[in-house]
Amino acid sequence: MFIKKIKFLLLAGLFGCAADYSVITQEVEMTGKSEAEVHIDSFIQASKPEQIDVLVLLDTSCSMNDNYSQVSTGVELLRNDLNNVTNDYNIAFINTSLIEPYFAGIFDNNSPTIDFIMAPWSLGWDHTEAGFSALYNFTNSMPEATEFFRKTADKLFIFVSDEEEQSGIPVEVFEDWLKTEFRGVQRDVVAIVTVPDSECEYTDYNANIGQKYADLARYYGKDAIDICSNWELWLSNSTFLIGPIDYVKLTYTPIEESIKIYIDRFETDRWEYDEQINTVQLFERPQPGSLIEAVYIIKTPEEK
Repeated sequence: MFIKKIKFLLLAGLFGCAADYSVITQEVEMTGKSEAEVHIDSFIQASKPEQIDVLVLLDTSCSMNDNYSQVSTGVELLRNDLNNVTNDYNIAFINTSLIEPYFAGIFDNNSPTIDFIMAPWSLGWDHTEAGFSALYNFTNSMPEATEFFRKTADKLFIFVSDEEEQSGIPVEVFEDWLKTEFRGVQRDVVAIVTVPDSECEYTDYNANIGQKYADLARYYGKDAIDICSNWELWLSNSTFLIGPIDYVKLTYTPIEESIKIYIDRFETDRWEYDEQINTVQLFERPQPGSLIEAVYIIKTPEEK
């Protein structure tokens, strides 16, 4: 009996109906496989932010002390890029336990550099390392959130931790809440965590791998950033501040001939696939607000 499994990776505010995938469904059926798997990588083309709220969710446990300077430098460099886009931004820091003092900010384009340097050290000690529940509870329960989050401002969340997210909230549930809570504005997520091939010395312990944070970042079309790398130099290149993009980085290795590309639910053949970097390059840059979808059959291990 033919079985078709479909995964949906819905990125950064995906709304509306999906494209008609009948053609690729037929291709799956023609393979004659019982376990062919179709995957969809998609994103919404970002618009230039006019307003933006940047919240850094920082693991302040003991093992993170040597990362504070890097966090301060990275956010200060990010502010330089923000200034090239808009002068109307808020930046703040919270720890991932909401243990007082849990909030540092609000910083803007007039805030001195020393404020960014001091912010991580001003937060209370973290012993729960639960970034998802920290953001949820901060948004719904803490008085600072009312002033910090502006209804009309786009949102950028930067999670920084050297351990796995501990809240117990499933990634897909958390992403669904983000879409609902901050509907009507653009959202983006950056995960600066321990990755499986990290430069860190302690990656033998699965508890140190920030898999949930990495999975959340994938909803926004990006990989997690290794916390033990020199990430502060290219933080802004991992956000929607880079502007419109003309490529789709695929999550899995595809059967190349199965790839279908849709822009706003209409199929296009104006693209090419680069096997070396597992990326689809579009010939034209889609307009802001466009829905870009890459649909493909995942290549099985025996086919690789």
